[in-house]
Amino acid sequence: MRSALRTLTLLILALGLAACAAPRHQSTYRYEAPADEAGRACLERCEQKITACREQCATKTQACLKDLEPLVDERYNAAMSHYGAALDRYRQELVQYEFYLSMNWGYPSPLWRRGMWPYSPFGMPYYSPPFPPIKPSRNAVFERLRQERCDVDCGCQPVYDACFLSCGGKKIPETRCISNCPP
Repeated sequence: MRSALRTLTLLILALGLAACAAPRHQSTYRYEAPADEAGRACLERCEQKITACREQCATKTQACLKDLEPLVDERYNAAMSHYGAALDRYRQELVQYEFYLSMNWGYPSPLWRRGMWPYSPFGMPYYSPPFPPIKPSRNAVFERLRQERCDVDCGCQPVYDACFLSCGGKKIPETRCISNCPP
C-alpha cells in the first residue's frame, strides 16, 4: 500500500514538473505592406484614420477620468467609513484576545499558543490574534473605477486592420516561442 502511494505521489510530482517545463508560445501578427504606389497611398489614409481614432479615444478617456473625481471621493469616503467600523471591531477583538491570553489557562506546550491546534487540552477554543483591517487608499479606489469605466477598447485596431487589408496589405499570423523553448 505504501509503495503504491509513493509511486502515485512521484507520478503526480513528475507530471507537475513536466507541465511547468512546457514551452510557452505567443501569437502575433506580421503586417506586410502592399508594394505598389496606390497601396502605399491608401495606407497613409489608414494611418490617418487610426491616428484620429486614437486621439478621439484619448479625449474620451480624459473626459471620463475627469468625470470620475466626484465618484472617487464618494466611494473613498464610504470605504473610510467602513474602515472606521472595522477598526472599532478590531480594537474590541484585540481587547478580548489580550484578556484570553492574560488568563493563561496552563497550556502544556507553546505550540498551543501559536495556533498549531485549534483547541486547548481543556476543550476551550484557541483564539488567534485578530487581523487589523486594511486601510483603503484613494489611489486604489481611483484605479478600480478607472479600470471599470474608462479603460475601454476604442476599437481602433480592427478598423485599421480592415483598412490595411483593403489596401492590399497582408496580415500574417505567427506563433513564437517565448519561454522554455527547445534548442
